[in-house]
Amino acid sequence: KYAAAAQGLSRPASAARALHNGAPHIERADKLVQLIGRQKGMSHPVTDANVALVDALLAANRKNAAA
Repeated sequence: KYAAAAQGLSRPASAARALHNGAPHIERADKLVQLIGRQKGMSHPVTDANVALVDALLAANRKNAAA
């Protein structure tokens, strides 16, 4: 059901829009999934890559906001 709904999305998620618009902080479902997975002894390279990407974008946004 959710996968079918996701196929019809044409606009980026609010978190992606916020990152693109320079938000220095956002709610992090990606990080939550990663942390819960680690608590259960699990990880996935795609999740880790997404978390790293969002971390980098947020760091850049914070740096730009401070300048």
